[in-house]
Amino acid sequence: MRKKIKRMTFMALTLATCVGGSIFARTPTMPNDVRFSRGVSNCCYYIDWTASSYQDQVVSAANNWEDTGYGWNPIYMTAVSSNYATHMDFYGRNTGSDSYLNSTTLGYTSFWNTDGTMTAEKGQTPTYNYFYTEIVFNTGLSDSYNYITAKHEMGHAFGLMHTYNSYSIMCPTLNDIKVSTVQQEDNDAINYLYN
Repeated sequence: MRKKIKRMTFMALTLATCVGGSIFARTPTMPNDVRFSRGVSNCCYYIDWTASSYQDQVVSAANNWEDTGYGWNPIYMTAVSSNYATHMDFYGRNTGSDSYLNSTTLGYTSFWNTDGTMTAEKGQTPTYNYFYTEIVFNTGLSDSYNYITAKHEMGHAFGLMHTYNSYSIMCPTLNDIKVSTVQQEDNDAINYLYN
């Protein structure tokens, strides 16, 4: 009886994989579960005039993170008109005004303390909880991927890491990513971090 159950379980996993089912654990989170120190139940975001052309993408991303389609999570997003005490600030820059950007970087997220100092250098993972984030779009590149970029960078702001699961919004390679919305694995990671 025991052998039969194991064989049936293996067959079910194989079948789900063969028909395109996504069998992945939750998206990785930052080491030591680093995240927003204030939680995400009232997550305010500000779109600077330099990122005004990305407003539709940011609003779409905020709505998708609030309602992933994969059950409840604690995220509630509110657009505000000032960057005072926000969780996420969105900016548009180019390679001439931001040395961290290059010809292949669509955007990035940086993490900040309450006193306005960075918790880690750009491109580095913070080692302790942070108060707010800045998300920068590369204005020198085509915006055809910015709906994905906004959702991906918001994922970093929430505390998610890259994964090479092509069925996660946190897949870092546009050639490999197979989805354009937040997935079950990403939603599970949010619930893990903030519940």
